[in-house]
Formats: sequence, C-alpha cells, structure tokens
Amino acid sequence: MRLALATAAASLLLSAAPAFAQADTGGPAIEPEAMAALTRMGRYLQTLKTFSVKGATSSEEVLPQGLKVRYDLVSSMEVSRPDHVRAEQTSDRRHRQIVYDGGTFSVYSKSSGYYAQAPATGTIHELGKKLQADYAVELPLLDLFVWADEKAEKPALQVARVVGLSTIRGVACDQYAFRQGDRDWQVWIQRGAQPLPRRIVVTATANPARPQAMADYDWTLNPPLAAGTFKFTPPPGAVSVPLQRVKEIAVPKR
Repeated sequence: MRLALATAAASLLLSAAPAFAQADTGGPAIEPEAMAALTRMGRYLQTLKTFSVKGATSSEEVLPQGLKVRYDLVSSMEVSRPDHVRAEQTSDRRHRQIVYDGGTFSVYSKSSGYYAQAPATGTIHELGKKLQADYAVELPLLDLFVWADEKAEKPALQVARVVGLSTIRGVACDQYAFRQGDRDWQVWIQRGAQPLPRRIVVTATANPARPQAMADYDWTLNPPLAAGTFKFTPPPGAVSVPLQRVKEIAVPKR
C-alpha cells in the first residue's frame, strides 16, 4: 500500500512481533483469516458512495545523521464516489487543498497562494495514481482507495497475520499485520457490520532506521454535502500557475 504515510508507539511494534516471529519459524505466512479481513473491508468500502473521513497522521523522516524527526498532519476528505473528492492537508508547515469534479482537478497551496488546474478523468484512485506519477502530488488518504476501488491492483503480500482484538479510540477493532515488499504494515478494522479501517501503521523496512507512518481515521457515512463541495473557486488574491509534470521539471543527467 502506498497510503502516503505516520508514527507508532513501541507497543505497536511489540504487538506485531509475535505474528512475524511465528511466520518465520514455520507458521503459515499467509493466514486466510487476515486476507479475508482485507477482502471484507474492501467490499464494504466499495459500497460507500458518499462519506467523509479525517485522518490524524504522524510521520517520521530520517535525517542524514540518522536522527528521526516526527511531523504531524491532519488530512480530510469529502467523497462522492466514483469521481468527486475534496481533500485537505493541514500542518504547521503547509495547507494544501485538492478538488476533483470528475473532469478537472485543482491544487491550491494556502501557504504560497498559488493554485493550478489540469484536466483529468477516472476514479479517485486513478486520479491519485496520476497525481503521484505525473506531478509528485500526493492525494491524502490515497491508500484507502486501493481497497475501495474494485479495479485497483491490490498489493502482493508476503506475510498476512491476525494479531487480535484491540480498541482504537473507543471502537472495538481486529488488528492485522502484513508484509509487502520493503514495508510492513498493520491495519485495525472495526468489528461488526461496518468493517472500516480505523488505524494504519506503515514501517519502511528497507531503511535501517525503520521510519514509520501512522494514521487514525474518523468516518462519517452519508454526510450532507453542500452543492459546491466539489467546485473549486480560487480564493481572492490566489495566483494561477502551470501544473508541471515531474518529467518536465526533472534535473537532466550530466
């Protein structure tokens, strides 16, 4: 999963460790129950047509000296699937807004006062992939739409384990641990008839410092959305600039 990525406490690492240790000592690496939980979550997300979700995220950056620095970020989305979204990212360092109406996406940076627009079509997941590949712009909470889009390619997993019951902010969840290439990740899925992801933790295992990203999600299903939710109106004084593709702004090789 790309989920774009937050910090976890040491207890979370310890809780996942027994699952991976057992897998390495002869237990089944892929537990059917863990895979079934992802399928169940994905199918439920695919039934949601209109919703809003807020993610409280913390991420770690590894400095050249090996120090890890934590950054906090709040992301929110208002969604009308398959192809309408208003997303915002807010931190002490930036405030970015992305609006997509199924035909045009707009990106606005409150900190700089610049905005850019470009034509686009497709689902929210397809938009997220395009933004990342062409413009190096990350759509908040994108990883959720890997599972919410039935056509999206699902990640190949090397380990899938059940960890057990856990409570996230008062919500009873089942915790699962997975390994995917150069990252380990955990997901806490709400119990009951609404198997919503309530927490995701991603660990970059290729880096010796093992930086992490963690996000807690609060969901509102079928919220009332204002008529202009998915229409971007530039704020007074905002300046339009071209949205350059990554290939166009890449530094040429010498």
